Amino acid sequence: MIIYISHDLKYLKDELIKRGYIVIDSTGNNTLCDAIICNLKDGGLINLNMQNNIKKDGTLIIDSGSKSIDEIEYILTTRVYSSIF
Repeated sequence: MIIYISHDLKYLKDELIKRGYIVIDSTGNNTLCDAIICNLKDGGLINLNMQNNIKKDGTLIIDSGSKSIDEIEYILTTRVYSSIF
């Protein structure tokens, strides 16, 4: 799974790499992404130039908000926002 993560979420990027995910954070990269993680409250999608990175069959967008790395990984693996517990 290839994940684009906004540059201000370095701590999440490092943890996702440790867990085996392919993570990119450069908007100059034209790699198609399975998921985008950003902080939507800070205008995350508006600030990203992602037209060439979004898959035609759907790219999951995750608001990093106050989510833990475990919550984000759960969303990535199930592609669903719901309670872990």
